[in-house]
Amino acid sequence: MPRARIARSAGALLIAFACASLAPSAVASPRPAARFCPSGYAYAGVYTTKAVAGVAATLTMLAKPTVAAGHVAGWIGVGGSGIGPGGTDEWLQVGFASFDQPDGRLYYELALPHRKPKFVQLASGIQPGQEVRVAVVELPFHANQWVVVTPYGIVGPFRLPRSHGRWSPTATGESWTRSGAPVCNSYDYRFRDVQLDANGDWHALAHASVLQDRGWVVRRESPSTFRAGSLTMGSR
Repeated sequence: MPRARIARSAGALLIAFACASLAPSAVASPRPAARFCPSGYAYAGVYTTKAVAGVAATLTMLAKPTVAAGHVAGWIGVGGSGIGPGGTDEWLQVGFASFDQPDGRLYYELALPHRKPKFVQLASGIQPGQEVRVAVVELPFHANQWVVVTPYGIVGPFRLPRSHGRWSPTATGESWTRSGAPVCNSYDYRFRDVQLDANGDWHALAHASVLQDRGWVVRRESPSTFRAGSLTMGSR
């Protein structure tokens, strides 16, 4: 999902994430989709421009998404379109995705230079209210080697050329609608306790820029927690 703007040890991270896994949270009722529904990709989230060695967050679907055409997703990650070697696409992200059915799927996506992005499902049946702690992390003492950390285990490492000390993080909701489809998707995701890794020093997200396309909204609840969704998402 092509726009991408995350520890001292991988083992310690896995233990921490397993303990945080799938606790229930407040659930809002499904809401109507946004009135303005452009085709293609649209985003609602936050990003920073400072390079990091990792990003983590607790993700929650507050309501079942509505997917009329295409997909929706809520993810954190690093990298992006055109920022790999020679202007290639290169990124690593992890989060929730929903397609023709509103079920939540935990996934990661890897894009390497000159290769088609790879979508890998890690779990299915994620329900509204479940909290899942996820992260994308560069391995200490192994530059350009990254892993995905979830309650289901550690995936990787993946070698991402020229990523060390260069990539900044993104946490965002995403909708993709096929060109010409006069329909709207909707989602309502919470990103709680977003943390960044500055060379082994994890700290809460304090300052970030907002990524908000027309028809979508970012609602900050604290410097490190926000909701992303359609303009009609509930107040909870």
